[in-house]
Amino acid sequence: GCTPDDPLVIIPGPLGSPVRITSFDAQTYLVADYTRKTIFQIDPFGIPSPIITTIGRPLSLAFKSVYKNNKLKETNYYIGNDDGRSIDVYRVKKGMVELTYRYFVVENGIQALDMVLAGALNQLFVVDGTAQDIKVVQLDGVLLRSFGGGVLSSPKGIAIDALAGEVFVSDYGDSSVGIPASIKVFGMDGSLQSEITGVFSRPQGLSLTSDRLFVSDNMLAQVLEFDRTTGEKIKDHSCKGSSEGHLLLPMDVVVDDAGLNLFVADNRNMRVTILSLTESQ
Repeated sequence: GCTPDDPLVIIPGPLGSPVRITSFDAQTYLVADYTRKTIFQIDPFGIPSPIITTIGRPLSLAFKSVYKNNKLKETNYYIGNDDGRSIDVYRVKKGMVELTYRYFVVENGIQALDMVLAGALNQLFVVDGTAQDIKVVQLDGVLLRSFGGGVLSSPKGIAIDALAGEVFVSDYGDSSVGIPASIKVFGMDGSLQSEITGVFSRPQGLSLTSDRLFVSDNMLAQVLEFDRTTGEKIKDHSCKGSSEGHLLLPMDVVVDDAGLNLFVADNRNMRVTILSLTESQ
């Protein structure tokens, strides 16, 4: 057994099935809600508000904001559409929402399980659950390259440190043929650099700091903390359950800008749970 962490905050409904969470800025977060078909924004007071009603059930999200004279002009949201097997691009400008593009539709369908936008490169790194690889896509939808095919068995989550040249991918593996669940680390060119195995059940969302890797394992119902350099596990955060301090099918995790708190997409509990890293050390 494990000891549950004391949560800083539990953000309740209207969330139905939060699958991905990402930071929008230092104070607000975005959540993709699969069953509600909604992208929510969580404000500094922990209140979720709907900002986009999606055409299909959203699996993943990334965004790019455009500023003019240091003021936010518009934001483009890249949403993995599980029903359309596409990546849908929504523009939000002055409170108005417009679907502007759809990538990988029809014969080139994609199951975009997770994605991250490498801002300096203006590229999306997308986990393709159909092809079982990582696709690198320009923001206009042009496919640049793919990697991980034949190496990844069942990829789920992704995190990137473009400066360090590292791409972290969570992989369920394939127990039927003896392939363990793992975190695989690739170079930006797609070459496999290292992997972490032996401690996972169903690793999903990933989050990085300069020296740490955080992994939400949905079947263990924990967030696992690792040393990025050595791959050594440092700590397990939380336990399985529905009461405060517990998690139930955590699908994703993000560390706040200060490196003090974990924001967890606590799927089956239909909430976001915020755990303090400083209190749980």
